[in-house]
Amino acid sequence: MIIFSLKRHLKYHLKHCLKPLFILVATAILVTGCSGEAEKKRQSLKLLADADGQFANASLDKPIIFPQAHAPKKAYRQEWWYLTAMLTTEDGQSLASQWTLFRRAVGDKHWYFAHAALADANNHSAAYRNGREELGNVNITTEPFNATIDDWRWQSTSNLLPASLVYGSAVGSINSAIDASELGEVTNDAPHDATKAVVAKQSNWQVELKLATTAKYFLQGDNGFSIKHPNLNIASHYYSQPFIDVTGKVYWQGKWHKVTGTAWFDREWASQMLGQDQQGWDWFSLRLNENTALMLFRVRSDQKNYFYASIMSRNGEIRSIASSDINLISHHNNTTSDSPYPQSFSLAISKEDINLKVEVINEQQIMRFGIEYFEGMVRFSGSHQGEGFVEMTGYSDK
Repeated sequence: MIIFSLKRHLKYHLKHCLKPLFILVATAILVTGCSGEAEKKRQSLKLLADADGQFANASLDKPIIFPQAHAPKKAYRQEWWYLTAMLTTEDGQSLASQWTLFRRAVGDKHWYFAHAALADANNHSAAYRNGREELGNVNITTEPFNATIDDWRWQSTSNLLPASLVYGSAVGSINSAIDASELGEVTNDAPHDATKAVVAKQSNWQVELKLATTAKYFLQGDNGFSIKHPNLNIASHYYSQPFIDVTGKVYWQGKWHKVTGTAWFDREWASQMLGQDQQGWDWFSLRLNENTALMLFRVRSDQKNYFYASIMSRNGEIRSIASSDINLISHHNNTTSDSPYPQSFSLAISKEDINLKVEVINEQQIMRFGIEYFEGMVRFSGSHQGEGFVEMTGYSDK
């Protein structure tokens, strides 16, 4: 599960040929006559509940076939390629990173935009890119899979994996900034470019990863048909790969670090993601141990919440867990945090002997490139101990 960015920097992009998808939010606001930030956020999230019949619907009759599944699905309104990674530096520091490429159809035009972030326990930095294939700054090919948007790129030597992935706030400029800043100590009399270089050296960030796996892809739901509503015909096509080994380097807090770790890839496409009664979702990717991964989501509703979970094993087995077998409780600590997002969760799946306390590590991991959402690392304890990610949407829409 992932959310769409639909509005930030609208004024800039209107000036530049309505370049990104963010025009959608402006349209929604103008049509509805919304006023107030909360109402704007509510309307932009409700774009995912739009069902005008112009685009294809997810169906059990449309099986996921590889490697074609990795390619864009333009018959559907929206889709994404999504990766989260838990990384460890050579000196033992824990980092978390996200990269997501989205596509959203607006009439017969297809807008692409990407989000990425890098964080530790106390800091969070994020960036985005946007464009269209017709503008020349987006290119997606398959066999091998390659996806570029401006200076961010996923480049595979095969269908999808193994691959290299490069993204960050200023890809290609960090090394030049370092070179410029090393000309000498910057003083009030230093060249302006050198001063700017020092600022860039401190604030910019970059991720360069090598991704590899020997595990197969896991089809979520019913053979890749993933239901999102307890009563309505709302669903997506959805597959995952939670067992990706990572090596590489990151530029973070003013220096390069070698990193190793694990990554989780999700791929999803649909034309409608929410019902009118649904406010948003909570999505979890948790590594129960080296060979077992738990994916779980809750779509929140003012009528009836919908749950789904799966347990995936490195040997290729996947086991789906019914909504009725999942117990998830959100916890807010209003005395220590003013965040609208929960700080922790109690998660129980008794039939699987799973009973966890899941805790958010860094409350700053909020993406604000349109529809606001939380995307960040968590730790969990109880019947299992480990790390993972949580994505939360809709809490700021109140």
